[in-house]
Amino acid sequence: MRHLTLHGKILVLGSSSLFLTLVLLIGMGLRQVGRPRPEASSAEASVPEEPQVPIAFLPVREEPKRFRTNTHLPNRPEGITSGARTAELFSAGRDLIYVDDTRVFWESDNDKGDVECDHSMHAAMEAPLRLLIELVHAKGGTLEVQDSYRSSGIHNPRSLHKEGRAIDLTCDELGLEKLSRLCWAAGFDWVYYEAAAKGGAHVHCSVRSDHNQPTLAAQQ
Repeated sequence: MRHLTLHGKILVLGSSSLFLTLVLLIGMGLRQVGRPRPEASSAEASVPEEPQVPIAFLPVREEPKRFRTNTHLPNRPEGITSGARTAELFSAGRDLIYVDDTRVFWESDNDKGDVECDHSMHAAMEAPLRLLIELVHAKGGTLEVQDSYRSSGIHNPRSLHKEGRAIDLTCDELGLEKLSRLCWAAGFDWVYYEAAAKGGAHVHCSVRSDHNQPTLAAQQ
């Protein structure tokens, strides 16, 4: 007599039935091999990809670790970096554009005594400003445009505000040092954390009239 185990049970077999039993066991094994494996669940089959930040909203420079009060980047005068004012070459009708974004606090929209329009600026200002809006918004802040193009008034005759190539910015939520760092990362040609003793601290940024967005490889 022979003993075989099948699914935990002991079978007592005679020699005449041994061959048939072996055939039965082999057949069961073949059916297990041929049986298709269960499909993975949808959660296992599809692993969600991490969201990709649009390239247009990525910083174009590395954000500096610090940006001290009354310092600027790069460490050169504004007139050399962004270019001096050239009144004879500037045309308001040709060079100025109108920029708007509902996420921005535009001072001229909220100050009844302001006769200037802070939405008006040189076309070269648009690219870094729109990127800055996205960077500030991503940090939970509201960018405030305090001053942009002014044909006359409070600025000195050489001011780039008179060509719309300079802009004054604040942000209550992030503070001026962080804002200065983001302005540099956004690609303005010249960034100045201006905090005069008489008050009115802000970040002053300017661009060249032929401004091109820098790359992360740009030197500070």
